[in-house]
Amino acid sequence: MPADQLPKDPEFGFENWDDPEGAVDWDRMANYLTALKNTGVLGEHSSVDSMNQNAAVPVDDEVISKWTQASQKVLKDRQSRGEQIVWVLVDGFLLYWDERIVSTLDVKALIRIPEELAKARREARVYHTPEGDTWRDPPQYWEKIVWPAYLKAHKHIFENDDVVRGPAKDKDLIVFEGTDVGMEAMVDAVMNKVLEVSS
Repeated sequence: MPADQLPKDPEFGFENWDDPEGAVDWDRMANYLTALKNTGVLGEHSSVDSMNQNAAVPVDDEVISKWTQASQKVLKDRQSRGEQIVWVLVDGFLLYWDERIVSTLDVKALIRIPEELAKARREARVYHTPEGDTWRDPPQYWEKIVWPAYLKAHKHIFENDDVVRGPAKDKDLIVFEGTDVGMEAMVDAVMNKVLEVSS
């Protein structure tokens, strides 16, 4: 969402990049994903996320090779039946806020980490905006904006609105406890599900 269209915090006056109601152009995203799912064609889409620094994700080459081979087998099986399959990874910190988005997803996963770890990661980041500027969270942004917005955006998907410890209401949503489960185990679980729904 362009900075000039973001909601402003009434107390501090800064742009609220995290409010689930206003931080994402949900209509645009829902229309894009619906068209993509119906046609299998990746329409025009751009993101500034590639300009942001992202940490490397350690996954062993053997794990990557295993899932590459398994994916190629599913592709060949589908092609032998005259079908084509397109896999698309949709990622976002507010991804489960809008039911229109959720309804387009065949596999759903969420990594949950403790607040203190999330805060440390967030405060280490510098973001690039659509306008070409950079953004670093101002003081008190975590306490006043980020964490309350995270709870607001996710409480409806957990039993008793317990975002921190509660089980997911949707039994198809895979919830990983990020400090307890390694990345390779997460890849295995998600890829098993992806290939299960693709076969």
